[in-house]
Amino acid sequence: MRKKFPSLLGMLLFTPWACAVGIHQHGVAQLDLALEPPQLSVAIHSPLANLIGFEHPPATPQQQALWVGLQQQLQQAQQHIVLPDAAACTLQAVRLSAPFADHEHNHDHDHDHDHDHDHDHDHSHADLSVEYDFHCTQAAALNSLQLPLMQNFPAIERLDVQMLTPSGQHFFHLNHLEHRLPLP
Repeated sequence: MRKKFPSLLGMLLFTPWACAVGIHQHGVAQLDLALEPPQLSVAIHSPLANLIGFEHPPATPQQQALWVGLQQQLQQAQQHIVLPDAAACTLQAVRLSAPFADHEHNHDHDHDHDHDHDHDHDHSHADLSVEYDFHCTQAAALNSLQLPLMQNFPAIERLDVQMLTPSGQHFFHLNHLEHRLPLP
């Protein structure tokens, strides 16, 4: 198996365009796609507010349930990216980059004394990223993707797409009514 694939996604992520669209903007998410047959990698980046409505560590049981549910939902690639059956793709890996995973801790203390927790963690602009790696035995059949992502997360109004395929680098902007992404 060739090892160039991760470097292609890395090159895609460090283009000047990627830096420009990497700005935290509510209502906008980014999808990066790298195709080097038979490998396909798709990364989705979004402000957390687009996905669960808040960008701070979960503070209530309801917010904790939303956060846990989101993490579980994002593990299910087929809920957000639908590949053509003819491409015979299998999911190889899912990587979730949580914005405040290392800062989560339990504030329930069984102490009889009061003490204040003054945490200066600034999560006012928290983003979340998820990466999906696929192996497609019939990669020539990858001519488009269906993206129910914006249906699943209605707060995403625009999806900025950049992709690197054997035909070159391509850029698209999809609005909330567009769910099909052509693969050049």
